[in-house]
Amino acid sequence: MLKSKNYVKILSLMLLIIFGSTFIYVYHFSKTYPVPFTYRISLDEKFRFIRDIPDKTQIDTIIVGSSIGLNNIQGIILDESSSKVSNVMNISAYGLKTTEVEKLLNIISVFPNVKRVIYSAHFPDFSDAFTPDEYDLPFVKQYLNLDKQNIDLPHAFHAYKNIIQFIKNHWNWEKLYKGDMFNFGLAFDKTGSIPLKIYGDDINRDKFDNPHPLTQSEENFSALERMAKKMQQEDINFYLIVGPYRQPLLDNHEDLRETMSHFIEKTNTIMDQYHGFHLNLHPILQLSDYYFVDRFHLNEHGSILTSKAIGKFIDKSE
Repeated sequence: MLKSKNYVKILSLMLLIIFGSTFIYVYHFSKTYPVPFTYRISLDEKFRFIRDIPDKTQIDTIIVGSSIGLNNIQGIILDESSSKVSNVMNISAYGLKTTEVEKLLNIISVFPNVKRVIYSAHFPDFSDAFTPDEYDLPFVKQYLNLDKQNIDLPHAFHAYKNIIQFIKNHWNWEKLYKGDMFNFGLAFDKTGSIPLKIYGDDINRDKFDNPHPLTQSEENFSALERMAKKMQQEDINFYLIVGPYRQPLLDNHEDLRETMSHFIEKTNTIMDQYHGFHLNLHPILQLSDYYFVDRFHLNEHGSILTSKAIGKFIDKSE
């Protein structure tokens, strides 16, 4: 039988090997896979994407929002469509309510030369307000300022403390998350946008044929007001872009029309108060169902039209 002293030594060595090898695994893969700062893989991956931008000083235009920002505005097309816009970065992530966008917007300090912020939103983004994920903003900003595909010990240890989520993200990456433009995956273009190629049988008919819930939260409107005020104080042009919505749904649901009308009126008032810019693309573009993936997400052809319209609006406004 092993003496107790030798047993402790062997056990300690085994534990050291196990914990050491797992840390090496996390340290290595956190250079190229998202560190789990939040419970939202799309936001963690966007943080990784921002970290790897070669020169953040070149960014002058930020797109922020939920999937309505991520999928409905193509940063490349916006860049090409506006003489004022030079370099676009889309920091949007899936599912963000306005209260969460407000917190996310604080990271734009890592882009020192931002001239304008475009918040792409619609009335569903202003439904029940979510409490933002409890991620440490200064800690995340430090991560964003690391070099491309680089990781330091503090952030590696953070990933190590959340190793179960990290492993889950890593092993499911290709199958569930990375995806391509044929689904709601995380295949960003060079600006961080994701144009969608969803047509025919791939369309979710339930989300295409039925309207959103109509609830609106005052917390989200208050968050928009704070964002508009902050952008005004920082001398950054702030744009609220309201995207198109399927007209057949509006035609068939009076309460839907009223909710959308109230939303546009209220957000327009807020933006006027703080000298922001408000653009409602629904009556301007009058898009047919060909351009929609569901109630208000657009396919790649639809997002080209919105991006061009936004570019022209920026040139006219500035």
